[in-house]
Parts: sequence; structure tokens; C-alpha cells
Amino acid sequence: MLKFYKKFIIGILISFSLFALNLFLLSIKNVSTDVIITTRALSIVIGGIYFTIIISDGVREALERKPTKSTAVVIVPNIVKYLGYILVFIGVLAVFGVTSAEALAGGTFAGLVLGLALQPVLENFFAGILIITTGFVSIGDHIRILNSQIPYMPANLPPYKFFSREYIEQGLEGTVAEIDLFYSRLILENGREFRIPNSLLLKSSVVDYTSKLSKKLYVSIRVEFPLDKVDLNSLLEEVKEELKDFEIEEGPYLSEQSDKENVIVSLRIVTDVDNWKKAKSEALKRLLLLRSRIIKAVTINKT
Repeated sequence: MLKFYKKFIIGILISFSLFALNLFLLSIKNVSTDVIITTRALSIVIGGIYFTIIISDGVREALERKPTKSTAVVIVPNIVKYLGYILVFIGVLAVFGVTSAEALAGGTFAGLVLGLALQPVLENFFAGILIITTGFVSIGDHIRILNSQIPYMPANLPPYKFFSREYIEQGLEGTVAEIDLFYSRLILENGREFRIPNSLLLKSSVVDYTSKLSKKLYVSIRVEFPLDKVDLNSLLEEVKEELKDFEIEEGPYLSEQSDKENVIVSLRIVTDVDNWKKAKSEALKRLLLLRSRIIKAVTINKT
């Protein structure tokens, strides 16, 4: 990717080329006025849009270098971009000799027509403004989008996939990478980029896994123990002793039977949001090792 100053130099060269083209057309006697005006308007469009894009990108890169990122990373570059587009539009009108009164009258009529024709586009535009200004979601948030218009649902089989789940959150999970005025970008867990229209995002329920209000997460764990190998009177105390390093929020309980030959021990531990998978893995490993030791001890005693 070219650095900002290199892009700026390229923009200067493009501007000089367009300026030279306009001077060349002016020097030719047989060229009509319409051609000259059209060429001048195209020059403003090409040069204006190019500089608008590189300046907004430069502002974005400068803001992203700051250690503390905020909504300014999204708001300021977008303001620069759309102000640039407005200036280009005004410049083109000036070239064609459109007065302010004519522009206002034409803009009113065009606004009504375009407002009806571009209703979905405008809906995304204003939804983007609301998302950015209210902080509905922010860049860097790890979220899950829940919406009936997104065709995602949990697999029905095999049921053991959701053995320890108290509830299943359907939808898309990912990290917010960018919020534009028309759509937002999410990087999904598999690394793919998902682009969602802002109007759909604003209408969705969002689960924020990086909430600023809650730093704790409650994780459920369930493990089967064979009924013919365990002492039900002491099993729960053994589980507590095995997990004495964890903060147990609820349980352990003998929650239910499985196939009439096993009893399921369930509990909930408290962990921080960032390391809950590691904590659940460690707690589950300890309980599986406990089960293995119990089974091995009973087998040795019987032999």
C-alpha cells in the first residue's frame, strides 16, 4: 500500500495533467464550449474524488495509530469524505453555471424523487449515523448479531454438541472491524469478512461479549459419573475439593440421570470474559480426571 505522501504526489500529477488538458482544449479554436465545460467538470470530479479519498484515508490511519481508539476513528474520516463529495458537487454546478436558486429548486424536486427511489440506501445511511453517534456497537467489540433475517440456527444433531449449554444464541458472531455510513464489517470466528447493512444491524439484538458493564461470565459445566462406581454421599464434596481454586457460583448438583447408568453433576463457575474458554477447559479436565480416578480405584478394589 502506498504511503500518504506518495498518494498525494500522484494526486498532484493527476491535477497537473487535467489542468494541462483543459489548457490544451482552450488553445484549440474549433473546440465547442460544451466540450470545454464538460472536460472541466470531469476534471473536478476526478481530482476532487481522488483527493477526498486519500485525505479521508490519511485521517483514518492517523487516528488508528493512537493508543486509545474512539468513535472519532469512524466519524471524522466519514465527515471528511462526505464534505469532499459535497464540495465536488458544488464545483460541478458552478462549472455548468447553475445558480443557487436553480440548484435549490432542482435539489428540492430531485430530493423528493431520489428520496423515494433510494429509500433503502437512505435508511442505511441514517442508521449508520445513529450507530456511530450512539455507540450501539464500536470498533473492536466482539458481538453476536441476533436477527430473524439472518438465516443461522444451531445444528439439530448431534445433541451432545450442546450438552453444557443452558441456552443457545443463534446468529453471527464476530469482531467489529469497521463501521461505515452504509454498512459495517465483521470479522467472523472463521476469519471471513461479513458485511451487514446498517439498517439490519440497528434492528438486530446484539450480544456484546466485551461489555464495559460486566467483566464476569458464568460458565456451566456438566459431567457424567457412572452410578456403579461413585459414592453419591461424598461425590459432591469431592467435586468441590477438586475445583477449590475456582469460584463456584452455583452447585454442584446431581442434576439428572443419563441412560439410567450415569448421574450428571452440574455446576456454574465464575470467570472473566476474556479467559472463559481456558477456565472451562481446566475445570472440565479436573472433573474428568476425578472421574477417571474414581473408576480406576473401584476397579482395582474389585480385582
